[in-house]
Amino acid sequence: MTKNFVLTLMMISTVGLATISCSKAEGDPAYTEQSLSSDGDSQNTSQNSETAESDSEDIVEHIHEEYGTINTDIQELGCVKATTKQESAVELGLTKKDQFLAQCAEKTGNSAWCNQLVRPNPSSYNKFSCTYGSEQEHVLVHPDEWTWQFPIEAVKIIKDLEAKGISVAMIYNWWRPEPYNKNVGGAAGRHPYGTSVDVRFSSNSMANVAFKELCKMRKAGRLRAIGHYGSASLHIGVGDKMANTWGKYCN
Repeated sequence: MTKNFVLTLMMISTVGLATISCSKAEGDPAYTEQSLSSDGDSQNTSQNSETAESDSEDIVEHIHEEYGTINTDIQELGCVKATTKQESAVELGLTKKDQFLAQCAEKTGNSAWCNQLVRPNPSSYNKFSCTYGSEQEHVLVHPDEWTWQFPIEAVKIIKDLEAKGISVAMIYNWWRPEPYNKNVGGAAGRHPYGTSVDVRFSSNSMANVAFKELCKMRKAGRLRAIGHYGSASLHIGVGDKMANTWGKYCN
């Protein structure tokens, strides 16, 4: 059985699971935020607005980044070069790297996790270089300082999970602007707005334990969305526009 065939089966079963099992959360309060898109433009978003993404797209995004290039019969991904405007947004964020890290350190007790927030997924380095050029520093910081509250809160959440004995391996996504987000197969409505992070735990079972704790935090209003990718990785949507869970239900 070839690797591509195995990945094909994994995608079909995972997307099918997302379609059957995932549901939009009920009872969430109205929520409006002012955020910057990947081009640096201001955009109003609200919970009740239509979204271009679906739960299955979130699952597909993770499979692509976790396992590498998917069979082109399933998902053909070219490399779209960033425009001058998109490059400028990335460069502006880069000038604020030290400022962001200082703020994150101050608010999280000098957590080492802050450094991983600004480092894009190492597994997608080739896509990053293709998008922005090989000379571009492998760093992404959202230029809108208003968004910084979300990854910083995510670090606090991770620290609280660790305090409960939950082993965290790495943070591998925070801000993922377009067209880099598209080049790695990402859904359009979450990471490009800098409102969430993806976290890999030390094992699948550890991720399941973390999911239960995150459900408690979500019920308490500490975060808005949780994604379970069916592996050791979870999506922590602190400020996501769409308040939901996917891949697994909160009991």
